[in-house]
Amino acid sequence: MAAATPATVTTGSCGSSWIDFFARRRGVYDSAVSDDPYATAQDLGLMVGFPPPPGKRVDRSNALMTPPYNRWSYQHMRTIYPSAPVRNGASVRPIEVDIDSRITDLAVPRPDTGVAGFPDFLRETYTDSLLVVTADRVVYEHYANGMHAAQPHQMMSVTKSFAGLFALIAVADGLLDESWPVPEVIPELAASTAFAQATVGQVMDMVNSMDFSEDYADPSSGITRYGQVIGWLEAPGGEVPGGLYDFLGTLAKDPAHEHGDIFSYQTPKTDVVNWITNRATGRSFQDQMSDALWSPLGTEADTYVLLDRHGTLVAGGGLNAGPRDLARFAMLMLNDGVLDGRQLVPAAVIDTLDIGGSREKFSRGPEAVGAWAGGDWSYRAQWWIRHTPDREAISAIGVHGQWIYLDRRRGIGIVKQSSQPVSSDPDTDQFVLNAFDVVIDHLTRG
Repeated sequence: MAAATPATVTTGSCGSSWIDFFARRRGVYDSAVSDDPYATAQDLGLMVGFPPPPGKRVDRSNALMTPPYNRWSYQHMRTIYPSAPVRNGASVRPIEVDIDSRITDLAVPRPDTGVAGFPDFLRETYTDSLLVVTADRVVYEHYANGMHAAQPHQMMSVTKSFAGLFALIAVADGLLDESWPVPEVIPELAASTAFAQATVGQVMDMVNSMDFSEDYADPSSGITRYGQVIGWLEAPGGEVPGGLYDFLGTLAKDPAHEHGDIFSYQTPKTDVVNWITNRATGRSFQDQMSDALWSPLGTEADTYVLLDRHGTLVAGGGLNAGPRDLARFAMLMLNDGVLDGRQLVPAAVIDTLDIGGSREKFSRGPEAVGAWAGGDWSYRAQWWIRHTPDREAISAIGVHGQWIYLDRRRGIGIVKQSSQPVSSDPDTDQFVLNAFDVVIDHLTRG
């Protein structure tokens, strides 16, 4: 989310510049490129044949973030990377569907000028699924690129928000305190200046100081090294020694900032949050997700999480889940964490997210650009908080177009799964927010 991207790479109103960029960058993808920049995995013939021909194969060299191969890979991540399941309950809980067909006819303002029809918006933002929910039903469903209601899809940094949610639940249960120094829970990080003097709460809100670049387009960035360490990206010269926990212990403080100064979005912080929660509760991310959420929600898809080369969960971006199951979760959050009279998520936890974090620290940080500028956003416990009057929302957001958007005040949630060609793009982000606003306005006003 919010990674720097080359200026020549855009999506939405400009259809083909990403093709040229990635052809230059890798030089091997010409046979997978279509004249249609929005071609589906099936249209492109990806992973068809025994074996698929060169240029049509998806593997670790191109699966994670490389277009157009992510059109196929985001629905098949466990065929490429190690994974662990998130268990469902004994039975599937029915979900009520009452489609408002008028949503298809809505017009969405483009980020620059003009408007797009809703089907054009869906296509131009590479939407694989989009579900709109109220507190008790699905009111809109759209599937494309081979997706269906129970198909797991890579959620990228939406994973972070579940890690933050579990940390807040641990705080509510008295197992964790946001004021504690990180080494009090994880002594193994006492030598890491990015975490040694930081508090648990600072890491949860990503305001601890860390010298780390989240630029996905830079092969020398910290996030590229992170991908190599966990085994999701190929490392030059072969395998990178160590694993995720070892890597976290090497991270240093940014000399330009003190802990607590600014919000800076950096993925390894989430893995530390998850490590802290695991240690405090004695439970893994996937077990907590199953027992606290997925099992009582009556989920139906084969939900799973991705692991590093040593079997460690990657909390920064490893969740793969089906759209209807994410819709069930969204409805739970709109119902203040209550399902059939049972409080699955403490109401105080959701209220904490609703209040949000420091808008000042967010505005001083590097993420306050494009759609995120203007002082209307904060970040709290791995969630993006929108403070725009009458458009307040809490959001879980992942690169390449993954969203869980929750407008609690108006009782509407939106789940979007996508396979956008670039990690993040200010125009596309604004286009998506415009569409969400239009949908919610429509449902609110009738």
